[in-house]
Formats: sequence, structure tokens, C-alpha cells
Amino acid sequence: PWIDDVAAVLYVGLSGQAGASATVRALTGEINPSGHLAETWPMHYEDCPSSGWYPAIGRDAIYREGPFVGYRYYETAGVPVRFPFGYGLSYSTFTYSAATAGENGIDVMVSNDSDVAGSTVVQLYVRGPQGGVLHPDRELKGFAKVSLAAHESKSVHIDFDRYTFRHFDAASNEWKTETGEWTLMVGDNAEHLPLTIPHTVAGDVNPVAADTALGHYLSGHVKEVTDAEMAVLFGHEVVAPGKPVTFGVNDPIMSWVDSKGFVARTVAKTLTKQEAKIRQKTGAPDLNTLFILNMPPRAMSKMTQGMVDSAMVDAIVKIANGHTFRGLGGVIAGFFRNQSANKRTAKELNND
Repeated sequence: PWIDDVAAVLYVGLSGQAGASATVRALTGEINPSGHLAETWPMHYEDCPSSGWYPAIGRDAIYREGPFVGYRYYETAGVPVRFPFGYGLSYSTFTYSAATAGENGIDVMVSNDSDVAGSTVVQLYVRGPQGGVLHPDRELKGFAKVSLAAHESKSVHIDFDRYTFRHFDAASNEWKTETGEWTLMVGDNAEHLPLTIPHTVAGDVNPVAADTALGHYLSGHVKEVTDAEMAVLFGHEVVAPGKPVTFGVNDPIMSWVDSKGFVARTVAKTLTKQEAKIRQKTGAPDLNTLFILNMPPRAMSKMTQGMVDSAMVDAIVKIANGHTFRGLGGVIAGFFRNQSANKRTAKELNND
């Protein structure tokens, strides 16, 4: 609420132990800040495209946004934001001019119009051909940082690559590039793109109009997307799964509350009650317990420094699936087998 009442804001994030001295140097003008945001800052949480269905009810979250994530949503749907993606100011001012595109990239003239040497990040966004497949209004495809002395100008080149104009075609399970007139936009953030030029691309498919049944996806208003429209985008009906019939290595430990096995069910319920008790007592979530509850069994092999191998993980999953004694036997046998294997490996590494 105070941001409109100040002349400027210096954002210092994850600065480390020398952050304070660096901040003083930036505030006093000893150095010229040149950072740009790597995310959009919305006006309100309710402006976020997923605000209406996160956190998800139950164990599964469905990504309804499709390609409209971050700035791709805000710029396509025309939602005002506090700070757009790529935004960044400095004690210098810059102008962009003379954009020209060739087969391999785009060139643009950048000028420092101020009396202060500084740096900026030139950003290239592209827009697909009119009437083509479902695209966000703009997508970042390249950027380059340039440092300029006071009143200096430089030509900046940004290369095209194999990712610049392609899209994934779900029907053929391949990457495709649409033939036609694309739009190239250059500026210093996703919202401020003063240079716009057309660019003809010789792709491998002709533009095909997006299915009108995509509804709200066509305008980027994904907060209003219906289940039917989502089914068209995904290519199948999307149904939130219920309780798992069998557990796998990717199912979180919290899902074991529905396990057929007494041991696994007890572990999950005990941890759940423990987290709830601490939350009630402190008013804050117990992050350590939540970490365990949300961890899938496969993570055990990565977080135990070799004490649990993949065979032991499979045995643990058997316990969750109700095969308690068989699973426990596999865990015990696997423990000794894994210990022996680790000792052999240690000897080999030590050249014993």
C-alpha cells in the first residue's frame, strides 16, 4: 500500500553476507543497479491465474493454466500488474531503435540517454502467426545484457535458435514450427516493448486455427476455464483421482493413511496427528513433519546417503500395499545386502 508514496524502490533479494555493503553502495550511487525481475509481481494474490483452485483439495493438483503461466497469462489476458516480468530500472535511462531481423537473429540499437554509465537487459519476445495454434500473446525467446557509457549507443544482437518459433504438437507428439508472419517485440520488460517488427518464418506446418471449443483458453482468461475446455486442451477428460488402489514409489507418505497395511497406515496417521498437534500448539505448520509426509518413497534412496537402495524402496512400497511381512523381509535383507555393497564400493574407491 505504500509503494505509490515513495519515489523509488531498491529491491535486494538473497544478497548474502555482503548484501548490506552492496546495498549502501547502490543507494549512494557508487554503483548503478541493473537487475531485472525474473517473475511477475501481481497487484493482488487474487490476480494470479491459479488463485481459485490452489491449494488443491486432496492430494492431487491439476494444472488448469495450460501455457498461460506467469507473464504469459497477465499479458494475454490483459491483467494489470504491479511490476511486469523482466522489469528493472537504474540511474541511467535507455532508448531502443532501429530493430532489424535476419535469418539468424535480430539487431537493435540501444542508447544510454543519461549522464550515468549503466547496464540494461534487452529482451526479445515473439508472437505467433494470426489464426494459428494456441499461443500466449508473447513469449520471451532471448535476451542480452549491454553496458553503456553515458550517451553511448551500441548495436545489440540476439540470436534465434531452434526454440525461438517452435511449439509442441500433441497430436503428432513432435515439435513443429508454423509458417507465416510472426511478430518480434523488443524492450526492457514483458510490458514495455517499444519496438515491434514483422518477421516471416518458413516452418514445417501451416497455421491451423485453434479449436473454438478451447473457449476461455483462446483469450487467456484461464481463471474461467471450464472442465470441458480443459478436456479439449488436455485431449482427454480430466478427473481428479480418488484414493489410490495400490501405492507406488511416487505416492507421498501422507497417502498411506488409506493403506491396507497396518504398519504403513500407522506411520502416516501418527505423523499426521503429530503435525496437527504442533500446528494447534504453535499456530504454525510443522515443516519437518510436513516434509516427511509429502515425500515419496523414492526420495529415501537419495536422502539416506546410500543406506537405502532402490530394492529397499520397492520393499517399503510392498508394506504400504498390505504385504507387511514380505516387505519387512525385503527391507531387512536389502539392508544387509546394501551394507555389503557399500563396503565393497568403499574399498574399491580407497584402492584396498
